[in-house]
Amino acid sequence: MRGKSVSLIAILAVGVLLIGGALTYEFLLKPAKAGPPTATELQSWQDSVPKITTNLQNNGMIEIQLTLQAPSAAVATELTARSAQVEDAVIAVLHGLSGTQIMQSGGRYLIKSLVLKRINAFLTSGQITGVYIDSLIVQ
Repeated sequence: MRGKSVSLIAILAVGVLLIGGALTYEFLLKPAKAGPPTATELQSWQDSVPKITTNLQNNGMIEIQLTLQAPSAAVATELTARSAQVEDAVIAVLHGLSGTQIMQSGGRYLIKSLVLKRINAFLTSGQITGVYIDSLIVQ
């Protein structure tokens, strides 16, 4: 009888240790899940391109202001450091478009996709994930 009680106590002790270890891992030691960035983080990773006024392909004019969305602080920092190159890329895209292309259905999307591709071509720390048009005037 005494051997059975010692075995039962040993089994219970091992069970308590296993449950305690599992709970400790789950609540204290388990690495936190990396969720999507918060709205505050996304906002801090945006880079505003100053208002640009330039000619279009068909002698029209455009005035546009953009905001670029970076996926991390490193990419946002690189965008700021390359601001002249970013502005040049936007102007190059706009010079290749006509007012008709911009004003037709899908014209805003066309600008966004071309600017995104052009800027991502020279970034080294990552890629921008979005281009937002803050204002757009075409004449």
